[in-house]
Amino acid sequence: MAFLDFLTQYTDVATLALRIAVGALMIIHGMPKLAGPARPQMREGMKQLGIPGGLFDLVAILEFFGGLFLLLGFLTRIASILFILEMVGTILLYLTKIGKMVPPPEMLTQMVQASRSFMRGYMAGVGGWELDKLILAAAIVILILGGGAFSIDALIGL
Repeated sequence: MAFLDFLTQYTDVATLALRIAVGALMIIHGMPKLAGPARPQMREGMKQLGIPGGLFDLVAILEFFGGLFLLLGFLTRIASILFILEMVGTILLYLTKIGKMVPPPEMLTQMVQASRSFMRGYMAGVGGWELDKLILAAAIVILILGGGAFSIDALIGL
């Protein structure tokens, strides 16, 4: 499609847009895990699925600070690799355990309400693994493209 070839000059802008979108999304997902009112319930729920509390804490740190790093374009490829590993893990967890369990309705209601009030509506609630697939694909694209011209990585020569 030759008439769209002019778009290739905007690769750095597209990379920036993708970094901002994924970074903000990951920060929003990491906040409740780090400091939200439903943190204890989420941590306990993961423990019941066989996920150690320490791993839950690492995921919370990765999502918040890794998201921040993507926003800034700092250590972009390393953050992308970590998000790829996390998303593969969450997809496998969903397919092998979460998708097969039937949690008590009151548990889901409490977690969603606490997260919604904490994040002021930025999170839609508990869903499937389709978002994880989208984040996985975006992280792969960011890994390949790097931080782009509008990043700290470009500024410091990484």
